Amino acid sequence: MLEIQEKLEIQELVNRFANLADEKDAKSQGDLFLENGMLEFQMGFDGGIQNIIGREELVKAFAATINPCIAVYHINGQHIITLNGDEATGTAYCQATLVNDVDGKKIVTVNDVRYSDIYKKVDGKWYLKKRRTTFLISEKHEMNV
Repeated sequence: MLEIQEKLEIQELVNRFANLADEKDAKSQGDLFLENGMLEFQMGFDGGIQNIIGREELVKAFAATINPCIAVYHINGQHIITLNGDEATGTAYCQATLVNDVDGKKIVTVNDVRYSDIYKKVDGKWYLKKRRTTFLISEKHEMNV
């Protein structure tokens, strides 16, 4: 039963991250990472990897992505978690939709994302220790209203 509870807490962490993006709350997203947490950012399977390290830098990066948007919408899919004491690994899938105003047009970007995560439990609470965000598919189109 304890294993199920741990996995539910980690799923809640991942879902909260997505919801906070939709609410454009970059500060709270950053708080879901350890103080020295890391985000690896990759476009496509063979794209180069950019590293963002530390909560303050993560918040800046999240804000730069979501704050300019008119709307942000995430929906999470399958999520596999492997527990190992106070650490765990996980693979989660997400579709993230961003709407931006570009030259007076509403441009929709739909990103199909795979997260490869390492989680760490500290003082009874799960945090993201490291997250690799791989953009598998990214499509843009003008919004039809």
